[in-house]
Amino acid sequence: MALPELDAPEAFAAPWEAQIFAMVVELHKSGMFEWRDFADRLSREIHAHPDEAYYHCWARAALDLLMEMGLVDEAELLAQSLAVIRYRAQDHHHVARTTPITVVSGRR
Repeated sequence: MALPELDAPEAFAAPWEAQIFAMVVELHKSGMFEWRDFADRLSREIHAHPDEAYYHCWARAALDLLMEMGLVDEAELLAQSLAVIRYRAQDHHHVARTTPITVVSGRR
């Protein structure tokens, strides 16, 4: 069986999808949970939300499992989510960015 080309641009629609994918795989590889436990939750999410994007289901399945295991605190997750929402509401696009960038020239 051939594995999907995960480096292909169409493999993930957004960076967060690749990040949640990698996080779940690494937590499983480190022995935090059995793959079947995650796969069962993912299957339930997909069947419960058939019109939902795949990685939205993946993220909900992961959060459900991690909260059940006590690795993610629901109240803390809510607080952090609200902090991100507040930050985004204040993040005006007309404000100059001061984060350094790297420019690479074709010459060496």
